[in-house]
Amino acid sequence: MRAPLGSRTASLARARARSRSGQRGLTLIEVLIAIAVLAMISVLIYSAFSTITRGKGNAEAYAERYRLARIATTRMSRELSEAYLSAHMAPTPALVTRTTAFTGVSRRVDFNAFAHRRVVKDAHESDQCELSYFVGQNAKKPQQLDLLRREQVIPDDQPGKGGVVQIFVDDIDTFELKYLDPLSGLWTDQWDSTSAAGQLGRLPMQVEITLIMKGGPAGSPIRLRTKTSIMMPLPLAFALK
Repeated sequence: MRAPLGSRTASLARARARSRSGQRGLTLIEVLIAIAVLAMISVLIYSAFSTITRGKGNAEAYAERYRLARIATTRMSRELSEAYLSAHMAPTPALVTRTTAFTGVSRRVDFNAFAHRRVVKDAHESDQCELSYFVGQNAKKPQQLDLLRREQVIPDDQPGKGGVVQIFVDDIDTFELKYLDPLSGLWTDQWDSTSAAGQLGRLPMQVEITLIMKGGPAGSPIRLRTKTSIMMPLPLAFALK
């Protein structure tokens, strides 16, 4: 027997209602919850990438500071090792145009060296020069101390003056020098090859360099210390009797 028409109609209506309920979309609350979860995940991902990027940048900055410190101490050591004095002097003071010297205190050193590198083709320059390393204030940041380098390509009769001064290492904490006297075997904070009260006509056997820079990890300083030997400890006196 067939079911009554009214019963079949009611069954079809219930089936259609169940089908529509199964295809129903998200409610507004469900959409808001999904957006909030997605936002939280995005914030977490951004924070992770930001931390990684910041750490990478800090590591590169520290590595660059360490690299600068190593290059600076290596160059100072090389140039100090090439320091020299010359016993060749003009017969009268009026004819003196060049004077060699090695004078130093704990925070500054002035010397003649065979350390110049000619970078301009056909320039009338030799490997001789006057060099200085000393501590000075930064012109733009008065509270900051820098290690400065002075070079005069053509030596004259005024050691320690003239030439071009440039920032060698920026933002340092300490720069100290000590000099080993070959006669006494002791380290001293001062050296003067031009004074009879100092070390007249002599060079130190070794120079100790201490450089402490700012900018290390977690605000800690970068400390480097090295010693260099003078390759020509005696004044040049060739062709002299």
